[in-house]
Amino acid sequence: MLDDFLGKAGLGSLERRSLQRVSPASKIWAAVENTTRNEMLGMAEVADFNGLGLALRGIAGDPVAALGDNLWVTLVADEGIIPLRARIMHIRRQGTFGLKLEAPGAPGQHFLLRLYERAASSLPADSQPAAG
Repeated sequence: MLDDFLGKAGLGSLERRSLQRVSPASKIWAAVENTTRNEMLGMAEVADFNGLGLALRGIAGDPVAALGDNLWVTLVADEGIIPLRARIMHIRRQGTFGLKLEAPGAPGQHFLLRLYERAASSLPADSQPAAG
């Protein structure tokens, strides 16, 4: 059983599910810096995301990056700009990078949820994420 932030028991068992991956309705750009290798990788397009997972494509040039590298990723969207820490989890042959984002503070979490909700609202009704 988990305790809430006041130390009171009673949150019960929480079900943890990952969110469905969605593609943003309008383009979201990311400025990417590899902090492990101290290299600026450049701009990329967000291919899809699910809250704390993100896929980037179109990094210009020959990016210096490997699995496990730590990155600074600054998302640039209609809603605003947010810097996030991330780790490269996979690299596809087509140049797509799969990233795991570190959980940001409360304002950052709200920002990411707004991005996700906007992208999910553009999905067809039969593929909408289940409300929980």
